[in-house]
Amino acid sequence: MSPFQIVGSVQVRNEDIYVEQAILNILDFCDKVIVTDHQSTDRTFEICKRLADKHPKIALSSIQSPREAAIAIEPFFATDTWIFGVDGDEIYDPQGLKIMRRQLLEGAFAKDFCVFGNVLNVTSLDMKRKIARGHLAPPSRSMTTLYTFSMIESWTNCPERLLGDGLTFKDGFDANLRRYLHEELDWETSPFRCLHMPFMKRSSAQKIRLSRTRLNPDEINLIASEPNGFMRLIRRARLQIMVLFGRDWKSRKYRRGPRVEKDVSSFFSGPG
Repeated sequence: MSPFQIVGSVQVRNEDIYVEQAILNILDFCDKVIVTDHQSTDRTFEICKRLADKHPKIALSSIQSPREAAIAIEPFFATDTWIFGVDGDEIYDPQGLKIMRRQLLEGAFAKDFCVFGNVLNVTSLDMKRKIARGHLAPPSRSMTTLYTFSMIESWTNCPERLLGDGLTFKDGFDANLRRYLHEELDWETSPFRCLHMPFMKRSSAQKIRLSRTRLNPDEINLIASEPNGFMRLIRRARLQIMVLFGRDWKSRKYRRGPRVEKDVSSFFSGPG
């Protein structure tokens, strides 16, 4: 039996449209799922609470700052643990994750610090036909986050999205030990693939607008840190204009390459 465990770190804020599917699809893949809700004002916390009451492996907490999501996984530093970071707008293929779990625990990725999977950045979703349209990684950037914490001693600047610096590795390991599965396998054959919804409406409380792309916590904090009220309005307006015209960082990273159409029925068939 493998000594490794797989721990999901699910960080959410106003994600009530997709969050239930996102969590259910990773339940069988993970030995434990840590869900941190950052002051949601829609039904996100209610949905997560219902799931946590039903599934003992889910640990739910309400946090005041996104940084607390990183603090919640600090006990796993330097342990035989794969940390699987998932946002509320990331829906993984549960059938593929069954294969991926077996490969992880059998040591197929024992020499890799982090693994990047195949991603479809969704711009439209037909739930009746189970057809999604969007941009694939590659050439878009893969945003999957799966790390083995057995290679590190500490991560002092570990932010809520498991990206950044401040890593201290054990002897013989470093941050260059990366596996890019999306460059090895195509969408149809990859066991580690995700529907990413940055351009879809993700909350029932989200206002209808020309662009559904939301500001991320860093952008919101940048606006909030401006002491001048007028300049805060200017900063927010500038960011919204960039989003409207597709010049924001999400569009630059996730709308690259041709727009494709894929059958995504396996993503909504249940963990099975």
